[in-house]
Amino acid sequence: MTLISAILGIIADRLLTHLHEYRHYRQFLAWVDAVRSRVSGDGWDGVFGLLLVLVPVWGATALLQGWLHDLLFGLVGLLFYIAVFVYCLGPRDLAIDVNTYCEVADSTDPGLRLRAAGRLIGEEPLADGEAGDRQVARAVLLEANDRLFGVLFWFVVLGPVGAVMYRSVAVLYRERREANGYGEAVDLLYGILVWIPARLLALGYALAGHFDSAIEGWRAAHRDMPRGSEGSFEVLAATGEGALGLADEDGDASAVRAAMRLVWRTLTIWLVVLSLLTLAGWSG
Repeated sequence: MTLISAILGIIADRLLTHLHEYRHYRQFLAWVDAVRSRVSGDGWDGVFGLLLVLVPVWGATALLQGWLHDLLFGLVGLLFYIAVFVYCLGPRDLAIDVNTYCEVADSTDPGLRLRAAGRLIGEEPLADGEAGDRQVARAVLLEANDRLFGVLFWFVVLGPVGAVMYRSVAVLYRERREANGYGEAVDLLYGILVWIPARLLALGYALAGHFDSAIEGWRAAHRDMPRGSEGSFEVLAATGEGALGLADEDGDASAVRAAMRLVWRTLTIWLVVLSLLTLAGWSG
């Protein structure tokens, strides 16, 4: 059911783009703020405070996952799997943001380019000219993990609760980090959840692009002994840029589109591998 749900969810996400506006996670953030406002003390500013926020959400999802799995011959479970998977993607559609940036990359209005780039690079300052295009291409390679592949990996491993687990921690990492033990716990947990999918995605980039250059980037990134989420991002970026052939030169707007095509090819590889593993499991 998991693989079928993931494939149908990806198709639904591409076709039903109006659903993207519901992926704002305001209810979850309101829950986080309510819990944090009622809990105080040094003992709750670390792992315990983080678990107090996350465990009820994960537990509720796990209960629904088990209860609905076989309801009406599995149909209700399938719909639940698809709905949770689609909800945990994004929140913004990567392909739409890439197309928007490429459409305004050569615009005479710098504000348009800056706003379009901001949907991919966040608050990071945008460089001028071709360096900015390479910066955006790098952001596409990184955002693919957070918006799609990280969710897909944990969804395949644990089902809906895995997707909720990854997305909830990613939202906290981006929106509710604090300069205390609680923030450090968020960083640690996010780094753990992102470690495996980021490296599998980097391997996918290598297989879908310039393999030798990608592996060289992989090795270069690992020579610095990357740790935590930032280390995973560096491995992902270095491998992806090598796969695109951008390791030693600036790009242009076409590099951004090439990065998106690399993401789609890598997704195809992932789905083929998952299908083969599923067939092997059934035949075994």
